Amino acid sequence: EINMNILIRCDSSNIIGTGHVMRCLNYTEYFPDYDFTFVCRDFNMNISSKIVEKNHTLILLKHNIEPEINNYRSWIGCNYTDEIDDIIKILEETQYDKIIFDHYGIDYLLEKEIKNRFNNTELIVISDIFDYNHYCDIFINYNTDNILAVKSINLNENTEYHIGVENIIINKKFKESRKKEKINSKIKSIVINMGGADPANYILKVLYKINNYVSTNDITVNIVVGKSNNNIESINQFIKTKNYNYIIHYDVNYDNLIDLYLNTDLAIGSLSITAYERLFLNIPQICLKIVDNQLIQQLKEFNITNIDNLMDKINELTSL
Repeated sequence: EINMNILIRCDSSNIIGTGHVMRCLNYTEYFPDYDFTFVCRDFNMNISSKIVEKNHTLILLKHNIEPEINNYRSWIGCNYTDEIDDIIKILEETQYDKIIFDHYGIDYLLEKEIKNRFNNTELIVISDIFDYNHYCDIFINYNTDNILAVKSINLNENTEYHIGVENIIINKKFKESRKKEKINSKIKSIVINMGGADPANYILKVLYKINNYVSTNDITVNIVVGKSNNNIESINQFIKTKNYNYIIHYDVNYDNLIDLYLNTDLAIGSLSITAYERLFLNIPQICLKIVDNQLIQQLKEFNITNIDNLMDKINELTSL
């Protein structure tokens, strides 16, 4: 197989979350012979250490703008002209076969500049939002199968489209793992996983909602807290006031997460790529939709609800 040199631009933080970096790390697992260079900003509570752990090259850039929730333009951490200058400088120093942008803050302005200057480099965009126009060779959006909507934001008429759920970039361990075989109607254990950052502290909101149910039914609750989660103190404070089985698992690796899932009766999670991970393992789950762009393809197996109706959904599932 031909060796490829690939540049990936993505970011993580307590505001951005960890999904973009984790998805790109999942991608690298499928191409063990390729050389990957990640370009990231040095944001608060980023998970760039995970890139280094996987022996990929990391270029860590400084930032002078802090990311704000839902203000995607701020997620590049600088003025757009500085972002363009930084990336072009990197591309002038090293030749790359492919460039992957998995970033809500980048659009056609940088992409077209790259295609004009480095025409032989394949440019791939991974995005599930429709806020910006793009200019790329390959466009990946596993969150929709509406080809007209995706084409409407792309300015390059020669783009190849990979849309729909079959293009989801999930970690190989979930695909290769055994599935949960026995589904218990009586819940004795619950896993809560709200992703890597959970800036709005949905973990704590879920804990308050299910607390009486957990104590009355003697349920063990395993709480998965990501490395970019800024709320661990408040979660710990809540648990300290309780005398029953709340267990925190901090920065869990995929093997341990799969083990937690396969040994639980119910997972409560965000409606993100983690919902598909649980689907692969056949885990009964309830998903909270907490961000507008999360999973446009909302399958019935996700049992989608909001935080206010969480206990209604649990009671509905356990009465089946």
